[in-house]
Amino acid sequence: MPETLPPARRRSLAVREVYDAFRQTVTNRQTLGYALVAGGVLGSLFAFVFCAQQVFTDIYGLGHYFPIAFAACAIGTAIAGFINSRFVDRLGMRVISHGALLGYVAVSGSMLAAAKLDTLPLSLFMTLSALMMFAFGLMISNFTALAMEPQGRIAGTASSLYGSITTLLGIGIGTKMGQDYDGTLLPFATGFFLCTLASLAVVLVVEKGRLFKPHRIKV
Repeated sequence: MPETLPPARRRSLAVREVYDAFRQTVTNRQTLGYALVAGGVLGSLFAFVFCAQQVFTDIYGLGHYFPIAFAACAIGTAIAGFINSRFVDRLGMRVISHGALLGYVAVSGSMLAAAKLDTLPLSLFMTLSALMMFAFGLMISNFTALAMEPQGRIAGTASSLYGSITTLLGIGIGTKMGQDYDGTLLPFATGFFLCTLASLAVVLVVEKGRLFKPHRIKV
């Protein structure tokens, strides 16, 4: 595709220029913070994907019905995308994503409590999984937008680095949680809960304790 920026605003591909763009990205509190948060919630989603077949077939004995059950849970993400597109302009990115993150914590806590008490039937697990997918769908696009908010001048480089950080972090977390699977839901539920708590803690640090409220951005 052709370059869309006018010549006067194009950035050089010299090593020094690229390094400076990387430095600006990783030293920006909001960009790096939301990259870590997105990586954390992405890691819990990857872990769910990695464990899903064993959970649905080994624990719940669904056999060939596993794809149907998995697809039913994933519907939550599609619904979230539709709702987000309708309300993000009205409510704002922070209200939607922070609310979804708190919901993510509640879902993960409920799943962990039920797993510890060994009272997690298929219906409850699928309900919580669908809610997890729903909250994830509300968070991930808004977290990306919030991370890029201060990076208008270097949006291309910043988005590339952001994608690398979130994907690598998500894969690392998801792989570790997936490898901890022991035939029960407890390892996944524990990792899921810890990921959400860590993500909430990072958001509180980034936003200086002010959830749901936008603030001035230093570009």
